[in-house]
Amino acid sequence: MAHEVRIPAIAVIIALVIGDGLAGIAGMLIAVPAAARTFEVRAVMSKDGAQVYFDPSGVHIQPGDTVRWIQVNGYHSVAAYHPKNGNHELRIPDHAQSWDSGILQAEYPAKGSTFEHTFTVPGVYDYFCAPHEAAGMVGRIIVGSPEAGPGTRAFGYAPDRHWKPVPEPAQKTFPAIQLIMEKGTVRASQSIDKN
Repeated sequence: MAHEVRIPAIAVIIALVIGDGLAGIAGMLIAVPAAARTFEVRAVMSKDGAQVYFDPSGVHIQPGDTVRWIQVNGYHSVAAYHPKNGNHELRIPDHAQSWDSGILQAEYPAKGSTFEHTFTVPGVYDYFCAPHEAAGMVGRIIVGSPEAGPGTRAFGYAPDRHWKPVPEPAQKTFPAIQLIMEKGTVRASQSIDKN
């Protein structure tokens, strides 16, 4: 379940009293931007170990927001599709910061069971669990608007780069960009075969 914390933008009008008993009002509008939010994504393995997934598998956030991945059970990692992460195909915005949690070492709420990343560059971010990528354990985050970039391109868009391709089961698991934009949050069960 995605949880978010948000303090809405506020506007304050300050009235000043000017002069000897004569009230003149000068208004000054101060806009305070919305506070950054934190969204939670669970990393899950079914009791029999047959299913592994991120839930939600797709979220729409704004620049400055943070995603906190929580390892509920099993053993997982969270890494951006980026050449810095095992020469994987680039599927995050060109100037965005890559991330790799390494294997999370505990189950929630123990120390070592979470990983956070703050997103600042608009666009589409695809990510994966290293131990379970071939089983389709992937997710997608849209920051702001889904601007043209690597995450909006077809899988295997740059064969000349010799990047490690996104496995076919993973390709089928990503929620569609349009579905994330419409719903804001896409649960794992909603994204399969709808990309």
